[in-house]
Amino acid sequence: MKARRILLFVFMLLSIAINVFIIVEGATNGGDSSNQSLGITNWLIDIAKEVDPNGGFASDSNFAHIVTRKLFGHFGLFALDGILSTLMFVFMDEFMERKKEIIISILMYGFFFAFVSELVQYFTPGRYMSMVDVLIDYSGYVIAGAVTYFISFVVIHNKKTNP
Repeated sequence: MKARRILLFVFMLLSIAINVFIIVEGATNGGDSSNQSLGITNWLIDIAKEVDPNGGFASDSNFAHIVTRKLFGHFGLFALDGILSTLMFVFMDEFMERKKEIIISILMYGFFFAFVSELVQYFTPGRYMSMVDVLIDYSGYVIAGAVTYFISFVVIHNKKTNP
């Protein structure tokens, strides 16, 4: 039981940390945010050129920048958030007794942060709020959270049946 409490604490801290990071990044002005993602995009383009010099990703930097922002900055960060948040909820003692409420909490937690991260951008110079981005964020969160939940369920069920 002590190990569960420690894991709960660790995943709670990591979940809070990733959400703080997401909100802070959402509050970064448009120019700085674009420069950050452009650096990552250029790095990915360099890798893509090594793999396939004539590939579409390497040849169209605008497309590559959009993909980088949406795939890594939105979907990817929220996928990580979905994993950490789901694990946080899984290690709560009530998990085994109240699965339905926990699943609803996981889903609401993810939507809340997806919405808030975009709402912050509404008030940030050079940024704007996008419901499409909320859906991309939430999709990353839900997909990664569902996979994490399924794996957790299998592991917990396996431990109960094979002590």
